[in-house]
Amino acid sequence: MTQLLREGPVLVLNVFTGYLGDLKIHGAVLGEERYLEEAAAAAFMGFESHSLGELDAPFRRPAYRQLGNIFRPPVAEDLHWLPSLRQRIFGELGKIDFQQLLVPLGVGWHVDHVVTHMVFDAWVEQDKLLYYEDASYCCIPHATRYRLDDIATYAVTPSDDSLLPFNETRAWWQAAKAYANTALMKNLQPWILRKLAVPATSIYLYRLMGQHRSRATAAIKRAFVATSVSFGQTDLDHKVDAMALYGSQFKEFFESREDCVATLGSYCRRSRQRGISAERYWLLHGSA
Repeated sequence: MTQLLREGPVLVLNVFTGYLGDLKIHGAVLGEERYLEEAAAAAFMGFESHSLGELDAPFRRPAYRQLGNIFRPPVAEDLHWLPSLRQRIFGELGKIDFQQLLVPLGVGWHVDHVVTHMVFDAWVEQDKLLYYEDASYCCIPHATRYRLDDIATYAVTPSDDSLLPFNETRAWWQAAKAYANTALMKNLQPWILRKLAVPATSIYLYRLMGQHRSRATAAIKRAFVATSVSFGQTDLDHKVDAMALYGSQFKEFFESREDCVATLGSYCRRSRQRGISAERYWLLHGSA
């Protein structure tokens, strides 16, 4: 974001910002405070932000109020609604003159991220699309690889540990271990709930990852190529400071500012990016 702002103005379109009152799912609050967080981040970073007001998943469908359901494939209800959502988003974009459009890759399979990704399957100017790896899900080992295997063919460099083929049982174990170390799990109270949640979440991840292995074999895939942006300490500090302004979400993923820096650094090392931190993006082959 910092580099983009150096190149020119940035507009952020927030799609799922409709909240029917305050709702708390685990430690995350979905409600009016998120508007204040977005405004604070926009002022701090210097970007413009527009809200489309579409209902966030838990308000759109009661089943999504169970955390496990949010990370499953979009249901028929979402798919029937997709053309209307696409028409609205494309209508908004038609009013804007822009050079590049950043959209979620859908890493982690959050249903709202995946639906937003699917919106742009029908976007005509594919050369303007740049897919970002959804933070902080992309910091879980193998999460980006599993998502790419769902939707894309892609080249892998031998030095990139985050995308190399891997023993799937070991991949699950590494992902489960990393998820157990997130603030979301560590902050669960009382302690007995935390102890029970770790194995339950590990089993859930095993089934989820297995489901996506089977889905990937039949998918119609597009060819993706990677590009990345590496940055130094000043930009990393700026990024983390901005992330921390989204307090209702930041505390669910990171125990502290230091934990956030360490997590981003680990992601950077796995993907063998230069610098102390990096962001990786994907574009359709031939559109570079």
